Amino acid sequence: MTMSLTPDAPERTIEDRGADRSVSLLDRARRHPFILTVLVPTVIVALYLFLIASPQYRSEAQFVVRGLDTQSAPTGGVGQLLGISASLSPGQQEAQSIREYLRSHDAIRALRGDGIDLVALYRKPGTDMLSRLWSTAPRAETLLDFYRDHVDVIYDPDDNITRLSVRAFAPIDAQRITRALLRLGEERVNAYNARLFDASLRLASAEAGRAEEGLASIQRELGGFRERERDIDPAATGAGGTRQIEEQQARLDRLAAMLADMRSKLRGDSPQVRAMETQVATAAASLTAARARQTGQPQAVSGRLGEYEELRLQQDFAAKRYEAARARLEEARTRAADERLYIVAVVEPNLPEKPALPKPFRTTLLVFVGLCVAYGIGWMLIAGVREHQS
Repeated sequence: MTMSLTPDAPERTIEDRGADRSVSLLDRARRHPFILTVLVPTVIVALYLFLIASPQYRSEAQFVVRGLDTQSAPTGGVGQLLGISASLSPGQQEAQSIREYLRSHDAIRALRGDGIDLVALYRKPGTDMLSRLWSTAPRAETLLDFYRDHVDVIYDPDDNITRLSVRAFAPIDAQRITRALLRLGEERVNAYNARLFDASLRLASAEAGRAEEGLASIQRELGGFRERERDIDPAATGAGGTRQIEEQQARLDRLAAMLADMRSKLRGDSPQVRAMETQVATAAASLTAARARQTGQPQAVSGRLGEYEELRLQQDFAAKRYEAARARLEEARTRAADERLYIVAVVEPNLPEKPALPKPFRTTLLVFVGLCVAYGIGWMLIAGVREHQS
């Protein structure tokens, strides 16, 4: 029996040693839970941060959205106490809209249109698996979440400054993305200006065009009337005819007085009286013809004057309407120019030289402290439960 037991002894010894070792580790973990729950995770995190984690570089830029007339009314002390803020100016409203735009699917699509492939940039060879973008063809929502984790757009309403920060695995990539986003913000503001200019001038331009067309139509009618009636200004013609009638009436009155004086001194068949009577008759006939030209004939000035005055009245009204429309158009252009917004870069995108992440010392320390706090809380809870059970 001694010979039969000898070969089995080494095999049982190896199994016993493995079992003893595992039991020893479990016993040590039970006797020293601090090592298992605090030190081991801290060492794992430290190894990852110091040896595996890929460096991430941050490029930053700052800009403001300003215009000629973008200041909002200040809030008084009572309003500040009650929490009532002044209405936002167009520049502040557009700054907030730019912030939302730069953090949206549209910004990712615009970056792709500019030749910036975020998937390729965030899947660079050599990047650790925990930091990189996992999928080569991520869904839009997944890419947006990853993009928002690496791109920060913070708007400060107190100083109206928007801070743009981009993290990437290469310094040049971070700067390139930041510059592209800043350019997209400028394009967004330009589009806003175009919409504002179009909305402000569309109605004013249409009204000015209608007024100009109306004035041109009245002027064409007035020109046709003058050409048809062969009279440039019936009003002036009528005024001249009236003066002529007055002059002929005065001449007729003068000749009639002279005829009456001659008849009182001379015989009725005298040559002087007959000559004067002829002059009086001629003056009377001239007066009658002048009056007929003014009012008594179908082509008289009075008949043309009514139509001419109506056309002139319409022309004056159309001219005033056109002047008012032009004034409103110039006012709309001035207002649109005053409300035009611009992006002013306060800080240009920088080329980072030092990684912003990871921060191995601080992160390891925070993990260690957090685990220690969690261990202390758990130990107190377990101690309280044991004391309660005992």
